[in-house]
Amino acid sequence: MSEGIPRAVLTEALRAQINGREVLGAVFCTFRFDPGFFEREILPALFDAQLHQDPQIRRVQIEEALRPLAGRVAVYYDPGAIVTGDGTACLDVRRIPVRPRTGYFHPKNAFILVRDTSTQERSLVVLTGSANLTQAGWWENVECAHLEEIGEHGRSRTAREIHRFLEHLPRLARNFESHTALDDIRGLLRTVQPIVYRSANGRMHPHFLYSGRRGAKALVDQLDEIAGQWLYGANLEVLSPYLDDADASAPLKSLIDRFQPGKWRVLLPEEGGVARCRPELYDWVRERGGEWGRLPKAVLARGGKQATGATYRTVHAKVYRFFDKNWEITLVGSFNLTRPAHSGGGNVETGVLSEVTVNRRPRFWLEEIEEPPPFAQPVGEDDGVDQGFVPLLARFDWASGQAEVLWDGAGDSPGIEVYDRGVYLFGVGQLEPAVWTALSVDDAAVLRERLRETSFLTAVSGDQRGIVLVHETGMAHRPSILLDLTPADILRYWSMLTAEQRNAYLAQHGGALLGPGEDLPVESAPVKPLDTIFDRFAGIFHGFASLGRTVRDALGEDRVEVARFRMFGAKYDSLPVLVEQVATDTAGDPLDRYLMVLCAQQLADQVRRDFPAFWESDSAGVSRLEAALTVRAALREQLIARNDAEMADFLDWYEPRFLGETAAVPA
Repeated sequence: MSEGIPRAVLTEALRAQINGREVLGAVFCTFRFDPGFFEREILPALFDAQLHQDPQIRRVQIEEALRPLAGRVAVYYDPGAIVTGDGTACLDVRRIPVRPRTGYFHPKNAFILVRDTSTQERSLVVLTGSANLTQAGWWENVECAHLEEIGEHGRSRTAREIHRFLEHLPRLARNFESHTALDDIRGLLRTVQPIVYRSANGRMHPHFLYSGRRGAKALVDQLDEIAGQWLYGANLEVLSPYLDDADASAPLKSLIDRFQPGKWRVLLPEEGGVARCRPELYDWVRERGGEWGRLPKAVLARGGKQATGATYRTVHAKVYRFFDKNWEITLVGSFNLTRPAHSGGGNVETGVLSEVTVNRRPRFWLEEIEEPPPFAQPVGEDDGVDQGFVPLLARFDWASGQAEVLWDGAGDSPGIEVYDRGVYLFGVGQLEPAVWTALSVDDAAVLRERLRETSFLTAVSGDQRGIVLVHETGMAHRPSILLDLTPADILRYWSMLTAEQRNAYLAQHGGALLGPGEDLPVESAPVKPLDTIFDRFAGIFHGFASLGRTVRDALGEDRVEVARFRMFGAKYDSLPVLVEQVATDTAGDPLDRYLMVLCAQQLADQVRRDFPAFWESDSAGVSRLEAALTVRAALREQLIARNDAEMADFLDWYEPRFLGETAAVPA
């Protein structure tokens, strides 16, 4: 930092920190949330896989990668700051709204649990910064972030503070009972030995700060308690995109009065060359002996400092730099220079205070502004927030088909109408506060159909309307994004041994996801398989043997969700989908179709016998599979009709032997 403003691409920095290790779970916190962008462009950073360049095909590949993590990737967001963007949510991510009683849910964090597969060592990668889970946050703005790693059974100063914050999250998300991803991460943090001293050998340990809880101290008091002995008299530089709409800044006054900086400089929030603060505030800073500044154009220019005719990026970073000639202590996180951010009981905020290694004398990043610019109406940190927010929550369970709504406002709800892109879906009568209420079977069916296309709903109550992001569970039973695999395609997919092979195969079959007029990339062009009777029958047996092996291995290793996706799910490679495809594939050879269903019945019988608890754990999946398997009777009749009377006798002899004696699924 001392040699200039550090720069990195956020996604690449996160990917480098994970460094190819297996991701076991992840929790993200954000104010603004664009779920479509998050799934297409941020989630891929978690996985060490060669993904397709087309975002829709890439999302299909991520859908596959997420299966072992069912319920273990979660995003906690402020429901008043949803960004619909240009896409919807459709992957297995728990989307949990957090609505504090006061202020906003404003932190920006990623907590990613990883494991080194060669050593089995687990660690927690922690990102604390200023970037929302939006395109602007991760691709466009000037943002800041602090990355660190906490090893299982290791020592850490921040682990205890992070654990307290994560313990507070379920209380903030009070309307949701399950927090599996949080539980796993907190489990690792409980193994970490805390470092109780603030510093060692004259160097300050990193500290994780958070606010927005009862009894929390103001930010200035937290800074003083941790590092006051160093901060007094140091130079101070503040980067904050939002200031209070006031003639004087109370948070800045607290910092200046408390730490008496030798010299101090503050970022002037600007947009199009116009200052977004009151002129009175501008004068107040100058009168108090402070300076206003802006970041160098080389940092702000899109395309880098060499770009010509470049437009400039918005500064969204929140950084507080205290420095002297020999050291620097920096707070990086979500704290704007506003009253709600600095008061302990206002917004929920997070940041990391750490000492920065210096190789030469630190200098101000901001270039001083000599002449006052033109002024415009100040922009608040809540700019663009849904001011007509209707506090309705909705959730849908794909396994049971049950849909529920909850009123998260004070008192009973008024009548609410629910729409999707202007189309009326259903009405919701008066609701008690904080009580999940089931929708009717018909309304749940309407919602289920809409969720195939979008997870966004519009709730309208009187003159208020707001976006509702549906919380989805039971995602193994959600129909897949990719719906064009034939029974033969599914069998070939089951037979593939490595994740790399499966990724390539998904890319091959992504043509249906490309828009009209778009061609499938050359490297993704599918190869037509051979079609001899030996290849067909060998492929059928091999495909089912591979599926059976996958299911048995997953259950043996307690990866229940992987087995659930394959045996009972609604994805392109799930067993019920294959059988349903066989039932509707009237152009296919009846003998091939009959043999596939017979193999499916055999596998179902063996799983029911060998893993009864697993079989009984998913009544919806079992019902769907058993209903699909009834097609065997019709296929049997087709075979008999196509042959002579001896075929019936042969099948009477063959079926019980195949189902009871032939081991199509190796143990």
